Amino acid sequence: MLKLLINSLAKEFYQQHAGFFLVGIYILFGVVEPSQLIGYQKALLLAGISSPVGMLIVFVSWFLYATKVHFFIKQKLASAKYNFIKETAALEKKMQLKLWLRLHFAILLPIIIYVFLLIGLSINYSFFVSAICTLIVFSTLIFGLSWLTYESVTLSFLINEKEPVYFGIKFKKPFFSWPLFHLLKEQPLMLLMCKLLSFICFKAMLWMFADVGYDIRILLVALWASVLCHAVLVFTLLKFETEYTNFSKSLQLSIYKRIFNWLLVFAIILIPEWIFLISAAHFNLYAIANGLLFSLAGLFFLLALVYIVRFDMDNYLKWLLFFFFIAMWSILAHYYLLFSLVLLASCILYYLLMFNKIDLKGMEE
Repeated sequence: MLKLLINSLAKEFYQQHAGFFLVGIYILFGVVEPSQLIGYQKALLLAGISSPVGMLIVFVSWFLYATKVHFFIKQKLASAKYNFIKETAALEKKMQLKLWLRLHFAILLPIIIYVFLLIGLSINYSFFVSAICTLIVFSTLIFGLSWLTYESVTLSFLINEKEPVYFGIKFKKPFFSWPLFHLLKEQPLMLLMCKLLSFICFKAMLWMFADVGYDIRILLVALWASVLCHAVLVFTLLKFETEYTNFSKSLQLSIYKRIFNWLLVFAIILIPEWIFLISAAHFNLYAIANGLLFSLAGLFFLLALVYIVRFDMDNYLKWLLFFFFIAMWSILAHYYLLFSLVLLASCILYYLLMFNKIDLKGMEE
């Protein structure tokens, strides 16, 4: 059963959050020269154990990661595709807890590696309080996750449907806003994590190149890192459209209207990133205009890419990695404006030509 859970839940978790891990790997390993990598990693680890603020940042990041894991597993358990997991409720309580503990060890592997490194450095530099706190916090997280998953599986039949509360306020939701309300109602944590990660990546990129001075390319690189953080979000939005609003294909809704709706949805989603951009660009209109166009083209490309790969997450991530290097090259070579225009135009053209020819209904992730 453990092997089945790892091949389904753990594997799918890493696949769906590959964009997050790619950005994390780049920040941790790709921003410095290989000769400085060990010193850079050691400095980051020491910053995390040598002060209460550093430890708080580390523990909060672990908590957010663990929260994401919990809601991911809870969402999958509610899906009919994973009904076989409920058979584990027939096992003894001790065996169930041990099973979920091992699964969470597999999902929390990136944290576990740094737990050992933090504890080793803490002991080496006599930060014994940091070592004890690290061990206690991580143990609490992993055992807490295991217990919550055990309760979700074993006691799910006790969960009652809550009656919605109405306040007498009614308003019509525009059709284009349905995906946004879906995110707010069904995926609030994913939206929050996406925006938090986007903010961290944006600020991290600006911080890493602070010694270079003001350069529009640095702003676009930071914005591109933020756009990549939305890869799973765009995947989820198209999945929602395919499963719940596929009937709209039979409505008298022009394809140009659909494109406008998607651009409007992306513009609303990118409002926080555009605020970061305007602030970092010091109200430079040329830089702001390029950033708006670049980010909008990037999200529309992610939408077109999901269409191209037919919800195949593996191919989606492979093409995403390839596109990452193409976009970085266009920014560094000063072709960002041409790249944005060509990318947006080609993706819109693909959508115009292929929308009625591709039916994603029923396709697996």
